[in-house]
Amino acid sequence: MARRTSAKQIEALLAVETNFVMGVVWEERAVLKRIVKLSRQFGVHIVVPEIALVEARGSLLKRIDRQLDSLQQLRFWLNDIARGAGMGGLVKDVKRRLDAIETKLQQHRHGVLKALDNFAEACLTAPLMPEVWIKAYLRWQANLPPFKELDCLIFESLLNFLTRHKAQMAIFFTLDAEDFDHPEIHEAFRQRKALMLFDPYDVIVEFRKFYGVA
Repeated sequence: MARRTSAKQIEALLAVETNFVMGVVWEERAVLKRIVKLSRQFGVHIVVPEIALVEARGSLLKRIDRQLDSLQQLRFWLNDIARGAGMGGLVKDVKRRLDAIETKLQQHRHGVLKALDNFAEACLTAPLMPEVWIKAYLRWQANLPPFKELDCLIFESLLNFLTRHKAQMAIFFTLDAEDFDHPEIHEAFRQRKALMLFDPYDVIVEFRKFYGVA
């Protein structure tokens, strides 16, 4: 799991959510990997909610398992096709390719989970504490932004972290503007002296401004 940190002053932090984790680990988006690299270079702490890591792991496993299940369905239909005259050899060739795909998917499953663990180890965790869970549940039940249950857990986890850990530069970067771009959420982060951004290049600009890099 990701590292925890004591309640102390942090020079700079970048808070992220599940989509950032997926973008780095699963999609390997170049601009997001650049942000991770710059964070390490400048010493910016990446903060990820504990629930976001759990959500990302569950989502990754579901995607790969769904793909493996699809391969089994294909084999079922191929067995039916193979009953036709002259089709056995062709089906056998296709099955060999499916076996190669399945092996690749299993390797990818292992590699992605390892990459997720490595990412988590390099980050600070915003833990899912009991008081965070209660606040998130009440927010979700009251139909307040960001509305979805998991997003409320992410939001309250980050607010709790930012309340406990002050930073000279604090950014919440989300790729989920549809759920998080609400005045109440902007205000909550502003009160904790954190800037909310939706464009990865804006994050890079803020890094360079803060560290005086042209």
